[in-house]
Amino acid sequence: MVEDRQRASRGRSRLGLLAVVVGCSLIGDPVQRAYSTWEFTARWWPWALLGLATFNLLRTAMSPASLIAPLVLATVSAAALLSAGDISTGMIIDFGLPAVLAVGGSLLIGTAVPDQPSNHWSRTLTTGRIVIPADAAGTLTLRSVLGELRADLTRKSAGSPTTVNITAVAGHVRVDIPRNRWVEVNASGALLTRITETGPAPDELPDPSTGFVIHVLGVCGSVGIARV
Repeated sequence: MVEDRQRASRGRSRLGLLAVVVGCSLIGDPVQRAYSTWEFTARWWPWALLGLATFNLLRTAMSPASLIAPLVLATVSAAALLSAGDISTGMIIDFGLPAVLAVGGSLLIGTAVPDQPSNHWSRTLTTGRIVIPADAAGTLTLRSVLGELRADLTRKSAGSPTTVNITAVAGHVRVDIPRNRWVEVNASGALLTRITETGPAPDELPDPSTGFVIHVLGVCGSVGIARV
């Protein structure tokens, strides 16, 4: 029930944000503004996808905290170049302001967290890392669509077996599990999906009652199970 309410709340938020953006863009002359928006989208959508791919690659390679120093240095150097006249105000308006808005919006989206605990995590066109809490109850659902999701299951309680449903559609899902836990993988729903298990083998035969049962549903995706 909690998960359904959270999913409905996220859906309403996204639909509301889309309605606000569309409404604001159509104020004044809806027909002309809709045509201009279509022209802009048709011209710039490849660059938007390229920017999104670059952002996801950087987010995968480094943590947000690693960007603090480069951003400070870039801001100081840009201010110095602007004051010296090497960068025009037009260049700032054309490139600097959109870049700041894009990065700021991406950081806001990336740092958003649900108000209530959940056992469902997904990434669509984005990358992300999550840590599953020890008291997470019920079946855990991990989903990646054209993105990447890394889930840390090393804190999950060993009091009972844990069922994990993984969906990877042209995306990558990686789960980290304790090396001494039993794992069973059901890949009957995987189509053109690579599933790998890495890490050291358990020192002794694990107890199935404290392990993980992982069901994989994938289409042209990749799933990695790492013992750590």
